[in-house]
Amino acid sequence: MTGATLLPAAVVDAAVEWLVHLWSGEATEASRAQWRRWRAADPLHEQAWRHVETTDARWRTGAPGLSAALAGRPVAPQRRRALGGMAALAVAGLAVYAGREQMATRGWLAEVRTAKGEQRRLQLPDGTQLLLNTATALDIDFSPTLRRLRLHSGELLIATAPDTQVLRRPFVVDTPAGRAQALGTRFTVRHDADGPHAQATRVAVFEGAVELRGAASVLRIGAGQAARLQADGMAAEALPPPPAPAWADGVLVASDMRLDAFVDELRRYRPGLIQLAPEVAGLRLSGVFPLADTDRILQALVQVLPVQVRVPVRYWVRIGPA
Repeated sequence: MTGATLLPAAVVDAAVEWLVHLWSGEATEASRAQWRRWRAADPLHEQAWRHVETTDARWRTGAPGLSAALAGRPVAPQRRRALGGMAALAVAGLAVYAGREQMATRGWLAEVRTAKGEQRRLQLPDGTQLLLNTATALDIDFSPTLRRLRLHSGELLIATAPDTQVLRRPFVVDTPAGRAQALGTRFTVRHDADGPHAQATRVAVFEGAVELRGAASVLRIGAGQAARLQADGMAAEALPPPPAPAWADGVLVASDMRLDAFVDELRRYRPGLIQLAPEVAGLRLSGVFPLADTDRILQALVQVLPVQVRVPVRYWVRIGPA
């Protein structure tokens, strides 16, 4: 759709959440009023919702329960399961639209990709070892003068190898926030396209050193250090020494971690929507959780915190007070 406005992923997610809520049969007059205010608050909100309507139009004729939900009339319990299934179809349709609109800016046409929840190992032509974490989009661009990775989104664990060519080409990782140049090292690079640190790049060094270059700053960090680069040109910010990259061992480690921060991390690995009630966002937890089984993680939350986990339809999780 040439010339169309790019919809931020957060706006697309919000539109999908409203769609599923209105189809769930649990919408109240107050929540419908909140939905209308959300649509009116920003032209992008309305645009995203229009595409929801376009996507679901093919099912409306055979789904009288949808019209009832949007109009505020109660939906019979036996209809809710069917509505949930149609909601999943509409979510998929909206995702197709979002993909078309955002392929270029979010790296959806990248040379190497991992799906949500997937990890992948690669060896580059120079012997450098890569481990790609969940939902990572990457281009590999080796030339006679430069060994370059372009990280659009996601996270990498990199163990660089010495260049065997005579010119000894530098090894760099470019992200939308800046550049990280390896100086004989083992390090991670994470670029978040969404979430609390959207458009920021975090680099953690475990061996050797890395030189970071932002729009107006240069910072060198060594083993046991980390830093964050912001896409808006802010100076690199020194961060506390990082722990070992637990995700490389297939686990998510929480140490006195707020539940909202924990859920933000879990969203990176679990497909679909995870909604968290504000009342429980500040609860804290500690533990080691297996990333390969997010259902098990959700079950563990119920055991260690005063919360309940509901799954109204597949790919939609709601976490609220017990």
